Amino acid sequence: MRVEPPLAIVISNVEAPPAPGEGRQLVPRRTGPPATDATIGKDTAGKTKAPDKAARALAEVTGGLDTRRASPREMTDLSLDLYAAGILSYDDYAVLAFQPELHPDYDRTIGALTGEAARPEGRRDFVHEWDERLQFDLRHRAGNSSAVRQTERILQVLKQLAEPTRIDA
Repeated sequence: MRVEPPLAIVISNVEAPPAPGEGRQLVPRRTGPPATDATIGKDTAGKTKAPDKAARALAEVTGGLDTRRASPREMTDLSLDLYAAGILSYDDYAVLAFQPELHPDYDRTIGALTGEAARPEGRRDFVHEWDERLQFDLRHRAGNSSAVRQTERILQVLKQLAEPTRIDA
């Protein structure tokens, strides 16, 4: 009996990946007001700082969304933008994008258990929520588990978006 070598399959109509700087343009899908010089670069006291290139680039990706005052629907959109920009891995994107309140059966399932109706447009502090989740994970999971590390990564991204580092010369 003669054994044939496996056939090599050649796919000829596959496009090469886009070169750096090319590819999909990020367009924020949030319905809030667009980021402007007046909304970019405000510190925690509300004082306006002069916008710099990094703040503009970050606002372009995030659409000026404040992660300390966002709705679950906006967080889902933001997570996709962060994934497309290469800021989040696919796994981190999938975890951050999952917002249970967007599910049509939320009120009959989780809402029935908690006694709270879904508020997909309700604003909340996602930095605080992910910090609480990290504290829970540290208490109830192995301190070096992949879930803990994933929660830490997501929390760091949300914190950085809420309070971007400024380097003034």
